[in-house]
Amino acid sequence: MHQKTFIAKDGQAYLIRIDDTGEEILVFREKEPLGVIDLKRLQEAKGAESFLVSVLDLEKCKRIGIGEAALRYHKEVFHRPLRANGNVREGRQSGENPMTRDGIAFIGNMRRKGVIELIDFHDAFSEDE
Repeated sequence: MHQKTFIAKDGQAYLIRIDDTGEEILVFREKEPLGVIDLKRLQEAKGAESFLVSVLDLEKCKRIGIGEAALRYHKEVFHRPLRANGNVREGRQSGENPMTRDGIAFIGNMRRKGVIELIDFHDAFSEDE
């Protein structure tokens, strides 16, 4: 397990914890679970690997830099590209939960900053909609 403390824009300390597989990022504040990002390991051509964001559930800690910090920490630990497509869910409970505008804007912002790569979804994360 990999973990680090992050001081967010609200001045509070958060714990970012990534499991050894790289497929789950958890966010805590004072031992209270606040959010999760699930990823799926992808095997690409010539043995390369990347991780696909499949669940983005940061509602309790949005707009304070936690999501970006968590994804950047994942890249620091695993040294693999992060990707997103149109199948990102905003919660583990339902496969039917479409992303909200906040989630779409977040993925678009991470793409513009070079944190994640967009694959196979033709500008799905544009804020122009």
